[in-house]
Amino acid sequence: MKLHRRQFTSLAAWLLALPGSVHARSSVGKIPLFLSAASDRGDNHWVIGFRHNGIKAEEVFRHRLPARAHHIAVHEGLGIYTVIARRPGRYLWTGDLESGEKLAEISVPHDRHLYGHGVFSADGSTFYTAESAYQLINGDSGRVVVWQVTRNDHAVTMVRSTEYPSYGVGPHELLLKNDQTLVVANGGIRTHPDSGREKLNIESMQPSLVYMAADTGALIEQQFLDTDYHKASIRHLDINADGLVAAGLQYEGEPFERAPLIMIHEQGSPIQTFWAPEPSQSEMKQYVGSVRFDLGGSYFAASCPRGNLITFWDARSGEMVNALRSRDGCGVCAVEDGFVFTAGTGRISHYNPTVDDIVSLDVSATGKVFWDNHLTVWQET
Repeated sequence: MKLHRRQFTSLAAWLLALPGSVHARSSVGKIPLFLSAASDRGDNHWVIGFRHNGIKAEEVFRHRLPARAHHIAVHEGLGIYTVIARRPGRYLWTGDLESGEKLAEISVPHDRHLYGHGVFSADGSTFYTAESAYQLINGDSGRVVVWQVTRNDHAVTMVRSTEYPSYGVGPHELLLKNDQTLVVANGGIRTHPDSGREKLNIESMQPSLVYMAADTGALIEQQFLDTDYHKASIRHLDINADGLVAAGLQYEGEPFERAPLIMIHEQGSPIQTFWAPEPSQSEMKQYVGSVRFDLGGSYFAASCPRGNLITFWDARSGEMVNALRSRDGCGVCAVEDGFVFTAGTGRISHYNPTVDDIVSLDVSATGKVFWDNHLTVWQET
């Protein structure tokens, strides 16, 4: 799908005057570092840091992980990154941003598992993870766990201090709004490690979007989808500087059923669901794998790896302004001149909306790996 002239002009004008971002900040002369989990043909699992010059991706570091990972959280002030295990994994692996070297590895208790996402507080003293108290087979088993973080030279300490209810089941991505409010995507899906990744409650699942106090865990607001769409699991989130939340959904119903896959929300207002025009809605294959706002916060990208599609949305109008083919493309992050994507095929791509051009980077220097679902960027300031 190509941009209409009106949409292209709007998008190009916006990109020429980017005001900054909550994700990647401009720094003249500094080349961003991208971080992602990946696996290879030998079923080895890695955290990889790379940079690119618009033509070629250059690996900066690569370190083996104990098992497959999902998302990587970064804190610039502490100079660290933390890798979060993929569900139903239990490890957190922390490394140094400059060297990539391992600084700490810890595990959650045996009666908990992670959901692959975490977020640092602004000062880095606190880290929050989404977890499952999976032995609770009834009721709300979702948990948000609070970790106290300290760094001394070549060591990082993460102490599990308290946990809050997530006010739902299956919390997935979580973010901080203004460093005071946690925004949590309760996917609604009950699982148990004894059943692997099997989903145990599809007919009764109840996803929700939750706002809770970061310091106490008190519930501030909870929003649910229409009951007709209770099988649309709210999984991935992003938030812009104005507090607008964009979410990507994964539908667990029948393949022929039509369901929303994109939604936005502002605190105090109802959920708004966005729909792509056909055939794009059907081509999204009922699955959004990652959502990220552009640096200005007016547009966002939503990846659909099962549909081999990357979609772009106007956050206010709800219009899908473009869609690009990308086989198994899922990881996405915003950069000054557009977006960078990674794919399960090993591909790394850069998309510049001002010229509506996607460039596949030379990845020969990174070796053959299969990127996991999320991509993180660190722009040194």
